[in-house]
Amino acid sequence: MKELLQTTSDFKIIPNNFKSSGCFKILEINNTEIKAELTLADKKELEDYNPQEGVEVFGVNKVGLVYFETKILSRENNIITLAATNDYSLIQRREYSRVGLTQGKVTFKDFAPDVVLKVEDISAGGIKIICTQPLELEKNYAVEISLSNNMKIECELQPIRINESNFEDKNAFCVSGKFVNLENVDRIVLVQYAFKIKMEEQNKEN
Repeated sequence: MKELLQTTSDFKIIPNNFKSSGCFKILEINNTEIKAELTLADKKELEDYNPQEGVEVFGVNKVGLVYFETKILSRENNIITLAATNDYSLIQRREYSRVGLTQGKVTFKDFAPDVVLKVEDISAGGIKIICTQPLELEKNYAVEISLSNNMKIECELQPIRINESNFEDKNAFCVSGKFVNLENVDRIVLVQYAFKIKMEEQNKEN
């Protein structure tokens, strides 16, 4: 685990109650503990990181994403100590899950706010939308993505497939595109969001 984390960067940590999430950097690692600094959490957010509470951790390496669950051993101001674990998942980029975005929103910076009629699905790699605007293939469009957990992501969307469509008796376009210029920490947020949605769907089925 120590060797794996030393080749991983852009860490994101999510506490159990999911009211806040933040970036952190590792200060020290040994066989039992991971000492880290919460680099962006404000004083209110730090209240979500209490000893013995569980957290989820994501990080980026050459293959894709490293994910593991652990617990907080201690916290002093913005310095936390996590329990080290060898129970982790390595999520390759091709395994990014696609989920719905029923409670979220996608807007283009250069178009009207209501140009997106529906989000068919979203993943850490891209998105499929129904919109009123005939976008151009291979062109980059600045977008803002508001997730249902109140987190926002800004990046660019590059359409790779466009088909004429019909939405509620309106002429529309079905656009599948990939995200470009997406920060690693934002990609982690999208992966974590997809995890949460998948878990909620599975719980409903059970």
